[in-house]
This record gives sequence, C-alpha cells and structure tokens, in this order.
Amino acid sequence: MKYQEREQRILEILGDQQTIRAAELSQLLGVSVVTVRKDLQQMEDEGKLIRTFGGASARRDMRGKDERLEILHRISDYTEREIQDGESLIMNAGTTTLLLAQKLQWGKRLKVLTNSVYAAGELSGRDEIQLILLGGKMSSDAVFTSGRDTIEQLEQYKVDKLILSVNGISCTKGLTTRHVDTADLYRKMIERAKEVIVVADESKVGMESFYYVCGLEVVTKIITNDSKSSQNSLEQMRKLGIQVCVC
Repeated sequence: MKYQEREQRILEILGDQQTIRAAELSQLLGVSVVTVRKDLQQMEDEGKLIRTFGGASARRDMRGKDERLEILHRISDYTEREIQDGESLIMNAGTTTLLLAQKLQWGKRLKVLTNSVYAAGELSGRDEIQLILLGGKMSSDAVFTSGRDTIEQLEQYKVDKLILSVNGISCTKGLTTRHVDTADLYRKMIERAKEVIVVADESKVGMESFYYVCGLEVVTKIITNDSKSSQNSLEQMRKLGIQVCVC
C-alpha cells in the first residue's frame, strides 16, 4: 500500500472514531509501526491531523481536545525554560515530554536519557545533545521501553533533573500510572535524579490512576496549568513544600 493510500485510509478512520493508536493502524494497514509513525509525522506537518502519544487525533477534532493540546504546549514551553545549558536529564514517555523533546532549544548542551522511542526520535541527530535511549522490553505499540533491563541500565547514571509525566498526582495517593510495567521504572528514575519535576495538566491533579509509584515527598516541583478544578489540590501540595508552577 502506497503512502497516499495509507493517508486516505488514516483520514477515513479518524473521520469515524476521532482517535487511533499507531499499533492499531499498523495492523489495519499491514505496515510496521515505524512506517505508521513516519506517516503520522508527515500528515501532522501537513496539518491533516494531530499527533498524540501513541497515535493521532483528527485535526477537526472538537474544541475540547484542541484546548487540551494547547494546555500541554504551555506546560512543555514552561518546562523547557526550566532546563539549563549543560544539565543532564531523564525524560519518561508521555505526550507532554514528547512536546518538550520537540521544543528543547537548539544550542543547549544536554545529556538526555529517555525510555520514549518518540522523544528519542525527536532528539536524535543533534550534536549538542548526548542522547541515550534506554533499552529493555518494548511496549506492545513500540512507544516505550520498560522492565528489569531498563531499570538496571539506569543504575549507571545520576542526573540533574527528571521530567516525569504521570497519570495521577494526589496528596493522599501520591504519584500513580496506568501502566503496570512503568511503576518500578519510575521509582528508579526518581532515585537517580537530584530534582524531580512532574508535568501534569489539571485532569491529572488530585487524581489517582491504577498503579502506585510513590508518595509526593520525592517531588521537587510540579508544572501544571491554571484551573479552578485543581486549585485546592495544588494548595495542599504547596503546604507539603512542593514548588507549584502554574502556566
């Protein structure tokens, strides 16, 4: 199947169901996930869809999702300014960290470790960035690595900052994730970083996801958007000594 045919089929699918994962498209189109990711990137560059973590959304997609994407852009913009020339980072896999990888300013000399295949793709080929894609078990949709090998590899490194995207951050339930394979990995990432910066939009603040990672005592800073729904939770986090940055 040629690119033009794949493009037409992808747009038809998004017209019906608004969102699709790359792994699903790979099966439907009979091509590799790598090919799908390249197609989605080209289609986003042409303004035909919105690439998301693990897949894509329809461009015409309802105001709600466009607003959320704009919020994630604000959070990633703010986070980029927190990263200084010469620092070393860990970035986990997530939509906000992917946007951050796209925005890291050219000229900043950085050491970056990540388990995100997408983020690594954004940062590869830049001479000023020393990039390490953490090895390990590949997720079913070929988006991130995790598991014992990934954790053991992290033991070799100590970094200045961890930029951590989570599915839930709560004063009572701590940090949580929906992926069982990543909870242990996130704990190791936290252990190997001097500063832990959590990036989360208001839909994650005060919420609990499926798997527990750790308590909030490890969090140095949270970067989030301004929202009435999360104000009470953020105020409680400030009282715990966490620096709350609202953008």
